Amino acid sequence: MEHMRRVIAALMVAALIGCAAPPPPPPEMSAEEREEFRQEMLANMEKVETFLQKTRRGINLTEITLGWFTMILLNELSAHDAGLYAHVLHDDATTEAYLRNDFRANPEREIAALGQLAYQGEADIRLAAREALVCLTTIPNPKSSEAEQREARTELAAALLKLKRHLGRIAADNLPPNAELPGTSN
Repeated sequence: MEHMRRVIAALMVAALIGCAAPPPPPPEMSAEEREEFRQEMLANMEKVETFLQKTRRGINLTEITLGWFTMILLNELSAHDAGLYAHVLHDDATTEAYLRNDFRANPEREIAALGQLAYQGEADIRLAAREALVCLTTIPNPKSSEAEQREARTELAAALLKLKRHLGRIAADNLPPNAELPGTSN
């Protein structure tokens, strides 16, 4: 019983850390911060690839799975983009509050808003955030018909591919000076 309490307590702490708002973005990232951010984006690409494989195999991803991933991704992206930070974490809100309130109330408006923000700069970061929100709108409903679920999975796969592409660009943009992408050396 004591072990179970410790496990539950550890999960609650992990959940709270994931929900906490990131600090405002620094004006300039150090080389170590850039590399850490790049590694986060590469890890996110791997998660998205796993989601893609499951979706292509006909497995419906859940709102909890994609919701947690999106919340954490928005935190990571907002920590490196002042405009996204201001939009998602306005009025000292958390990312969870943004998703529960702003996004849930009007997903189309929030997706469009992030698309508009992308025209103002930091396009790949903001478009990655946008595509993560699109993924949340395309989660198959297990109570719908098989044809409707298949169509939703197709839309989800398209959004996941776009998200993966933007995460890859973010990772490439944060390569250390004089570094090469894998497969580009002579």
